[in-house]
Amino acid sequence: MKVFALILALTGLAFLFFAYKIYFKKSYDLINGFEKDYKKGLKDENYARRVGKIYFIIFVAIEILAIYILS
Repeated sequence: MKVFALILALTGLAFLFFAYKIYFKKSYDLINGFEKDYKKGLKDENYARRVGKIYFIIFVAIEILAIYILS
């Protein structure tokens, strides 16, 4: 179970990295097809910020699960 918790923790850190890059650093190119849809007017910056928030929420959920498994 410790190996599974470690894998969860590392996956959570990947989500944290992407959330940080998208939400704070505005690296919207990490979202598939965002730049093309942004130029067409189909998506805006609010969409990208929501994606960043969702990644952060997934990070928190995964880390809580990993801590629960370890305890």
